[in-house]
Amino acid sequence: MVTERVVGTAEVTPRVAREGAGVRRPAGPVVALAALLTLVLHLLYVTGPLLSDEGGLAMVARWWSSGGEYLYGPQWVDRPPGLIATFWVANLLGPYGVRLVAGLLAAAFVLAAGWAGWAARGAHAAMWSAWAAFFLMNTPLTQTFALNGELVAATWTMVGVAAGIHAFRGRVSGRAAWGFGALAGVAAAAAVLAKQNFADAAVFLLVFGLAEGLTARVRRRRLLAVAGAAGAGFALPTAAAAGWAYTHTGLGDLVYAMYGFRVDASMVIARWAHAGTDIRLRELLGIALLSGIVTLAIAVVVAGRRQVRRRSPLFLACAAAGLVEVAGVALGGNYSPHYLIGLAPMLALAAGVLAVQPSRGRWLVRLFVVVPVVAALVVSPAAAVQVTRENTVQATGEWLARAAERGDSVVVLYTHANVVNASGLRPAYPYAWSLPARTLDPRLALLTATLTDPRRAPAWVVGWDALGTWDLDAHRVAAALATDYVRFATVCDHPVWLRRGLDRTEPPDPCTGTGIQESRIESAGSLPVWTSSPVARSRSWARGRSSPAGPARSRG
Repeated sequence: MVTERVVGTAEVTPRVAREGAGVRRPAGPVVALAALLTLVLHLLYVTGPLLSDEGGLAMVARWWSSGGEYLYGPQWVDRPPGLIATFWVANLLGPYGVRLVAGLLAAAFVLAAGWAGWAARGAHAAMWSAWAAFFLMNTPLTQTFALNGELVAATWTMVGVAAGIHAFRGRVSGRAAWGFGALAGVAAAAAVLAKQNFADAAVFLLVFGLAEGLTARVRRRRLLAVAGAAGAGFALPTAAAAGWAYTHTGLGDLVYAMYGFRVDASMVIARWAHAGTDIRLRELLGIALLSGIVTLAIAVVVAGRRQVRRRSPLFLACAAAGLVEVAGVALGGNYSPHYLIGLAPMLALAAGVLAVQPSRGRWLVRLFVVVPVVAALVVSPAAAVQVTRENTVQATGEWLARAAERGDSVVVLYTHANVVNASGLRPAYPYAWSLPARTLDPRLALLTATLTDPRRAPAWVVGWDALGTWDLDAHRVAAALATDYVRFATVCDHPVWLRRGLDRTEPPDPCTGTGIQESRIESAGSLPVWTSSPVARSRSWARGRSSPAGPARSRG
């Protein structure tokens, strides 16, 4: 009888041991192929216009070091500094840096998933984990092509989980185990500092370590050494972030941005967005089903339930971390498609291990890995064609860049921070997303003060949403636009105001006769099926609502 560190059992037959260990089936080339294909598919999206969060966070990172009274210089956003730092690095890589970094992170996730599968069950499991990760990183329905907090945090989570399993179970020296434990802790902290609700790596490491210790699978000395290293690793980036916040606007501001704001914002969402939230939740469930995430999750639960009942340390840890991931999706509030990326780490690991388990359930897991992999290979090129088309956001931002002069700033009402990023202009108002504005400036007092203060008033104001949307108290904003601004142009069916006293040349409307359409990838009320709609015809600006600044300014 061969004894091996196999999930769920202490002893297995020689045949199963060989299958699990995969001695004669090197995993490296197969895992590398999955990662390379992931990068190739992501490169198909690299030239596309950035989504709202992508462009907005790139804008925040661009102006981060320019000075200002808010957490990130002139901007405030409810995201940790690790995510903004990632966008700062992406900006250094040029105009396509954001999508390039997204592709590199997705490929790194696949590699880390293969590592985790190998550390848990051997080469064969590594291959299945890598291909499960491939489809989870390449389904366009969950916007995996975009750089966002979920993608960054999920990649760090996968690294932390793989390093933790290797530290506890790997046939390595004590010093190497300590190093892997420290890496696991650093990665777990980095996940939280990229997206504050990504505590799944920390939970996985805690439960896995405790379960391994209680079942005496790891010697106590090694267990304590790895746990101490992981704790030290977790503390290092956490202390760095806390120190940065303390020397800037204060540690309390960072804690509020990461956690306190979500409490306040949840009350705003609950008060004003019942119908929209319900629609987005139903759509998110539909996306989870169409993408293959639900079917793989069901297969994992069916095939792995026996392992949980047997108190397998690995599957107890997977179950605990998986519940944290599900809670993160459920409590997110906005139910954006990219929330589902948060489920990827535990699904990839569990799928890889269960695909080589000596049970009939492995065939179910394999089926629901292979089918989505094929679907991702077929669908991604077609999706990329839709995503990379120029849309009204990009066209409006570029129009502003042509019309503006050096030193101009802009405010976009009240969404689409990616317009600000596409323009390259400095943001004049700290809340570039609607939720912070609705939560922190519901009467729009700060916005009004910004528009009327000659020292900080923006040169440009773009009306993307109706002034009174979400029942915002916009009468003072309307008055400020009427007295301090002139309706300068209508660009892609969106009104643009210029501050009185400024003289600028009006470029032609880029959407007139060009076929540029408004992307519906992020639209509420429709699944992101990579189609477009006629430019802004449903918006209140285009339904004949009068502008507070009157008709468009006549040329000359």
